[in-house]
Amino acid sequence: MENPVNARLREAVATGNVKVVRERINEGASTNHMDANGWTLLHLAASRGKERVLRVLLEKGGDAFARDFVGGFTALHYAAMHGRTRIAKLLLDFKGLDKEKLVDARSEDGWTPLHVAAHYGRDSFVQLLLESKGYVDALSDKGTTALQLAIIRERTSSIKVLLNWGANIDVQFGFPLRYAVIKGNVNCVRMLVEHGALTSIKRPEDGQTPLHLAALRNSEPLARLLCKFGADIHAFNDEGLTPLAISQMMFNVNSSNKA
Repeated sequence: MENPVNARLREAVATGNVKVVRERINEGASTNHMDANGWTLLHLAASRGKERVLRVLLEKGGDAFARDFVGGFTALHYAAMHGRTRIAKLLLDFKGLDKEKLVDARSEDGWTPLHVAAHYGRDSFVQLLLESKGYVDALSDKGTTALQLAIIRERTSSIKVLLNWGANIDVQFGFPLRYAVIKGNVNCVRMLVEHGALTSIKRPEDGQTPLHLAALRNSEPLARLLCKFGADIHAFNDEGLTPLAISQMMFNVNSSNKA
């Protein structure tokens, strides 16, 4: 059973009652007490956006590097999840904390706070983390970058921020551009090619280029856009087919279906 003093402290943190938080800590409650999910009081304050309480907890020895039992997330990960930039500034600017270590802290799956912010489309948070020297191309355990997550989730504003900070646009043999083409996201494709994405890079498993994939979608707008930025119409995939050949095949299939 949870110590009543710790229980009262947790309630005070959740409601942002700074006076009670100070009193309970002075009574002996631990600033690093964890609940059944491994949440410390810093996790709770960060997720609830309780800035004044969070500052008190840090001053009283709260561990900003503590990871929960849910996914190994720190308080900064949860601040990223909820887009709480003021909380993030408090954590990253707190005297004595290793800012460079905290900004790139990894969860159990290797997600940094930047991965989380990009996934949820918190573009101002993405900007803050990069300004705080977060590594833009940090890889998760599955080899995923923040840019890939932003593209998968179609977080346009976060994509723009990441590209402006020089994110690896051709990661995993051009995954960002390929994925955008597969999804038919013309605006995202335009952003990527305007930032220099390789338009003829081949997918290792089948040799398909983004233009092959546009042809498979039978998408003229995508094809025109890719060709404008140098896509090779004569590139062969592993089956020896060019984008033009695939386009002709798709035209024949559509014609026969209409008939």
